[in-house]
Amino acid sequence: MDEILLSELIERTNEAIRPLEHSPSTVYQYQMAWQALKDYFAEHDQVMFSKPLAEQFIQESKVKLDVGLIKRWRYKLNRLAVLILIEYFESGQVTWKFHKDRSQDLHQAAYILLHTDYLHCLEEEGKGFGTLRIYETISRQFLQYLEQRGAREIAEVRLNEVSSFIPFISMKYQSTSMRTVLSALRSFLRFVEDRNFTGSRLSSAIPPSLGRKVSIVRTLSAEEEQKLLDSTDRTTALGKRNYAMLLLALRTGLRSVDILNLKLGDIHWKDNLIEIVQKKTGVALVLPLLADVGNAIADYILNGRPESSLVYIFLRSQAPYRKLSEHSGCYGISKSMMKKAGIRQRKGEPNGFHCLRHSLAARLLAEETPLPVISSILGHRNKDSTQVYLSTDLEHLRTCALSLTGIEVFREVLR
Repeated sequence: MDEILLSELIERTNEAIRPLEHSPSTVYQYQMAWQALKDYFAEHDQVMFSKPLAEQFIQESKVKLDVGLIKRWRYKLNRLAVLILIEYFESGQVTWKFHKDRSQDLHQAAYILLHTDYLHCLEEEGKGFGTLRIYETISRQFLQYLEQRGAREIAEVRLNEVSSFIPFISMKYQSTSMRTVLSALRSFLRFVEDRNFTGSRLSSAIPPSLGRKVSIVRTLSAEEEQKLLDSTDRTTALGKRNYAMLLLALRTGLRSVDILNLKLGDIHWKDNLIEIVQKKTGVALVLPLLADVGNAIADYILNGRPESSLVYIFLRSQAPYRKLSEHSGCYGISKSMMKKAGIRQRKGEPNGFHCLRHSLAARLLAEETPLPVISSILGHRNKDSTQVYLSTDLEHLRTCALSLTGIEVFREVLR
C-alpha cells in the first residue's frame, strides 16, 4: 500500500484477522492498543498511517516499560498490535506467527558477523539444542553490553570490561544459573581468541571455577501428585488436554519441550510405545506407553482436541488452534494447576513441568531402580546427570549418616 488513513488500516486489519478466529477478549485488546496508537498519531497531528511513527510508538512503549510507567503485558500488546498493522500494510494479509522482539538484536555489523560465525562453529561441533540456545543468548548479551559501552569491535575490548560484565549479567540470572552463564561466556571468548580476533586473553577474566552449590532437588510427594491430578476438570476440552500433559510428565519424565512437540505419529498405539527425538539432545528416545497415559491422550484426541490438520497432539484451547508456545506453554499450565490444587505456592518454590520430571526420577530411585536405567528413561546424554537425584532418596541417605558415637564433646564447646 502507498497511503492509507490509520483508521481505515485498522478496520481492514480487524477484518483480516477474522479467519484466525481470535477470542472476543483478544480482539478487544487489539482494539484497545490500536486506540492508543490513534491517540499517539493524533498527538503528532498525523492521520495517515506512517510506519516510522508506528515504530516510534513501540519504542516509546519500551521506554515506558523500562521506567515502570506501564506493565510488560501492555508493552507486548502495543508491540504486537502495531506489528500486525504493519504486516497488513506491507502484504495485505495477516498471518499467525511469532513476532521476534527486535530490541534484543545486535546493531553493529562487526558484532553481527562475529556472532553468526560463532553460532555456526557451535553447530559444527554438534552442540545440543539447549546448549546452543544458552550460548547464543549469553554471547549476544555480552556483545550488546559492549555496544552499550561504545566498544566498536572485539579487538578494543579489555579484561576489565569482561570482568564488569559478570556482575551486570548476574542481575538477570539466578545464582544457580551463573555456572552455566560463565561457561557460555568462556566458550565465546575462547572462540574469539582462537580466531585471533583479539590480542588479549579475555577468557582469563572469568573466574576459573564457581563454587558449586549442591542443592536438594525439589519433588512432589505422592499426595501432591494426586491432588494435582484430582484438581483437573476432565469434563472439559481444556481439562482433558492438561490432564494428559500432566500424566505424560509424571509417568514418563518427558521434558516440557518434548511434550509440546509430541506428534500424532510419535504414538505407536499397537506397540504401546512413544518414540521421539529429543529436542534438547537430538537423541532418539523410546518409552513405554502406559495404560493411564495412553487413555488420557486418546480421550483428549477423540473428545477434546480441536479440528486441525496440524501433526502436533497438544494445541491451544482457543482459536487460532496452533501448537502451544514453547516459551510458556507447559509452565503456564503447571503453574495454574498447582495453584488450583493448592500446592507449591510458597515464594521461590518450583512449579513448572520440570519438577514433575524430578518427581518421576525420585520415585524410581526410591524403588531402587539403577541409575543407568533412570538415566535412559529421562534421556540424559551424560549418565552422571542422574546422580543429582540421589538427594531425593531420604531413606537410603539415612543409612549413610554417621553417628556421633566416639566423638568427644566438651561442655565448653556447647556453650
